[in-house]
Amino acid sequence: MTTKRPYRNSPLLLSVLCLLVSGLLAPACSTSRTYVWASQLPAPDVNAENAIRPGDRIQIAIAAQDTMSGEFDVRPSGDVVLPAAGRFIAAGKPPDVLAAELANRLRGVLADPKVAVLIVTRKLATVSVLGEVKTPGRFQLSDGETMLDVLARAGGLTTFADEDAIFLIQHGKSTPRVRFRYPDLVGADPRSIRFPLRDGDIVIVE
Repeated sequence: MTTKRPYRNSPLLLSVLCLLVSGLLAPACSTSRTYVWASQLPAPDVNAENAIRPGDRIQIAIAAQDTMSGEFDVRPSGDVVLPAAGRFIAAGKPPDVLAAELANRLRGVLADPKVAVLIVTRKLATVSVLGEVKTPGRFQLSDGETMLDVLARAGGLTTFADEDAIFLIQHGKSTPRVRFRYPDLVGADPRSIRFPLRDGDIVIVE
């Protein structure tokens, strides 16, 4: 006597299971695969690259006002407290733009304020490199070092690395991952080679 198995190989059951699995996996897949090619992004803004960053140390010189001038650390929140001018946001602004803003603010205190701002020291970025590189880890970069420099710090790609699947996860940003091609980096593609790296960024080589 043969026992019936009414649901075995049932087309309806298989269809339902497929729909359930695809429904569960689709959101995760779409999220994990979201990226934008570095070579297709706009060219980096020179002013943004030269902007003051959290952790930098800046010098503010106000003509004939020694007690108001000096060196100041930019807090992690991006602000600085200056005597007579109070708290202001410095991060994200080039030095000349910040100098103009401070001069405007001080016009209520000084008759003709003349302000100069200079970046004294940069906070060095620390970037993590994971995946198919020879020496994964966290690396402190000098100012101006590029993605290619970061990969060199990690010993270069392994023989199993996909040269078209180098991803950057940007710290503190909700934007998609940025995808790089190794040939674009060694070929000095302007948008790839000059892409700015920030403290806390993560590079993943698949």
